[in-house]
Order: sequence, then C-alpha cells, then structure tokens
Amino acid sequence: MIRSHHVFCLAAVAGVWGAGGALAQEATVPDPIPVEGFIQLMPRGAIAALVDPDFVPAANAKIPDDAWVLGFAHGGKAYAYDLNLLNAHEVVNHEAGGAPIAAVW
Repeated sequence: MIRSHHVFCLAAVAGVWGAGGALAQEATVPDPIPVEGFIQLMPRGAIAALVDPDFVPAANAKIPDDAWVLGFAHGGKAYAYDLNLLNAHEVVNHEAGGAPIAAVW
C-alpha cells in the first residue's frame, strides 16, 4: 500500500528477457551531435543507477507522507520510489515478480 503519497506514472517499465537470460548486444555509442544552445553538464553515465533496491512497507518508509513517488503495481504488489531519491540516480534496475524492471526518472 502506498498510503497518501502522490503517485507519479511509471516513466519506463523494462522489456522482457528471454528464458535464456538477458539479451546481450554489443553497441557503440556515437559521439553526440552538437546542438546549438545545449550544454552537457555531466558526461553520460556519470550518475550511478540503483540496482536491486530494498523495498519496505509504506508504513515503514522513512519519507514524508506528502512525498512524491514514482509507483507501479505488478503481480499484486505495489512498488514506489521516492522522487527525492531518484533525483540522485538515472535509473533503478530490479525484478518484480520475476520480471525485470527499469524505472527511469
């Protein structure tokens, strides 16, 4: 249960992995195309992802009752990420009910 927290739409839910594990692809990332007026403050990948976070019941969460959260439900369970925490991370990677999840903020 998410209590009275404001719930934001889930920005991204991960794709599906095959039975043999994660799909692996090698890719090279091209240099960004310069865009007039755009200033990159941090290099790509400079903000660490959260991986396999621990979840607690809403009653035990140490966040204010009026905190904004990004939430979703899967397999009869609800999950929520405090947006103040997500501001310090680019993505959260974990599993919910055996399905891989990527939450992006």
